[in-house]
Parts: sequence; C-alpha cells; structure tokens
Amino acid sequence: MTVAAVVTAAGYGTRLGSSLPKALVVVAGEPLVVHAVRRIARVAASVVVTAPPTHLEEFARALAGLDARIVPGADTRQASVNAGLAALALAPEDIVLVHDAARAFQPVPTMRAVAAAIEAGADGAIPVVPVVDTLVTAPGPDGALGEPVDRAGFRIVQTPQAFRASVLLDAHARGGSEATDDASLARALGYRVVATEGHEAGVKITHAGDLALAEHLAAASALEEAM
Repeated sequence: MTVAAVVTAAGYGTRLGSSLPKALVVVAGEPLVVHAVRRIARVAASVVVTAPPTHLEEFARALAGLDARIVPGADTRQASVNAGLAALALAPEDIVLVHDAARAFQPVPTMRAVAAAIEAGADGAIPVVPVVDTLVTAPGPDGALGEPVDRAGFRIVQTPQAFRASVLLDAHARGGSEATDDASLARALGYRVVATEGHEAGVKITHAGDLALAEHLAAASALEEAM
C-alpha cells in the first residue's frame, strides 16, 4: 500500500495577526508550510497542499524544489481536504495522512506511527497527548467557577490523522458537514479509529505568541537531525 498526504494550508490565520496566510509565515528562515511538507514527505510518497486560492503563486514559490502538488483550498477545512483528496490517485487500500501545516514541527516518528496503525488493521489513527492544564466546566450564568474535571480522562488531538483511503473517501462522501476533523467523520460512521502517541512538538501554531515557540521547535529539530 502507498502512503499519500494532504497538507491543509488554506487558512488565512487571522488570529496570528499576519498579512500573509499562516502557512506562509516564516519561521527559522522558511515558511511553516515548507517545514510541514519536508517532514511529511519523509513518510508519504505523494503530497498535496491545499492553499488559499488568492496565494497559489506564493505557495508555488515557497514549495519550489519540494515534491508537492498545490491545489486551491476552500472555505472550510472539510471542503479543503476534499479538494486535496480529489488531486490524489488513491487505491482503496492506500493510506492517507491529513495534516495541518500549522503543526509544522510534528516529528517524523509520530507521523510514521499513525501510518503503522493503519497497516496493523485500524481504519483510522490519530496522535494524542495528555492534558496538562487543570480543567473545569464552563462558568455558570452568574460567572461562578465551573466544577473540576478529571483531566486524566481527556487527551488533546493532533495531526496527521491517518486513514485507509476507502475509509476517508467514504467518510467525506457520507459524513456530516459539522465535524471538526476527519476522525470525527469516520467515527460517526462506525469506523475504528485508534489513538497513537503524539508529541509536544506537534503543537498548533495559532497566535502571534506561538511564533517564538515555533522558532525553538525549528532549532531543536535542526539540532536533532544534525546529530
């Protein structure tokens, strides 16, 4: 079976406070999308990047020299993933990774682990990490603090999410439009999605303050690869 990947990078990243789409923001001398594609290309034989329709040329320049196809994204993440899937020549037994360019520093072994879970028989696989913050329920109408929640029963979801191609295509064809991620679509249809071990470096770069963390992650990754 072949491993393919869709890297979603069509968001404009308004919360990041940049005039550029988030995936084009430069970290350690290169756009986030370059970091993301370079890593996932070590796992996937073919990579499709969904980019904002208004910035296709900029993405083409950024990704020049990397083996990735660029297609216009859409208004929603689900529609963008659909566009990426349509650009891949998939056999039913192939493995598809769906990754966020904003999680550009997810380590390669974490990506390989989700693909391995599909090879082992799962319909889907998703990396998760423990919750480290204290959790409470939402405040009441009077602003009173919510009740404590046992964080041991919760996990934070990361990407890439991996699926058998037939599963992901079916989930997008028959699933609802309100799902926040592909695993939710697949699970709603009864497919077996397993958890694999995520990594703290797979954090999503969302706010301007996250850029300093991104610089640190890029430096740490470069050091590991040089050793």
